[in-house]
Order: sequence, then structure tokens, then C-alpha cells
Amino acid sequence: MTLNETKTHDTSTASTAQQHHVQAAEHMEHAAKAHKEAAKLIGNNDHTGAQAQVKSAHEHAAKAQDHVIEATKKTAPAAK
Repeated sequence: MTLNETKTHDTSTASTAQQHHVQAAEHMEHAAKAHKEAAKLIGNNDHTGAQAQVKSAHEHAAKAQDHVIEATKKTAPAAK
């Protein structure tokens, strides 16, 4: 898997638009923490560890986006 590829995230753990947004926010928090850890590791000259953290951050950001898409589907007006 390359940095730009992600696995499909199971968003069935949320059933309402609000729950999807909460889970999206949680994933973004995880992504931010991973980026902060990557920065620390780069400062310690551990580029391999930093790369793993960046990958984790990317995966969490993609999962957050999946939840936002699902939330949008739940709040979009029905087609007539």
C-alpha cells in the first residue's frame, strides 16, 4: 500500500450524521497526534519511525473523510 492508498473504513459504527461528525473529529485528533509524534521522531533523527506515524495520520484523515461523506449522505435532501 502506498501513502495515497487507503482501505475502505467501516463507518457502520455511526448511524446518525451527528455520530459520523463526532467520529470524524476523533479520527482527526488521532491524525494530529500522529503528526506531532512524527515531528518529535524527526527531531530525534528517527525518520523510519516518523514515516510510520505519517502513514497512521494519513489513514486517520482518510477515515475521517469517510465519516464526513456518510454524514453528508444522511443530511442531503432526498431526490424527487
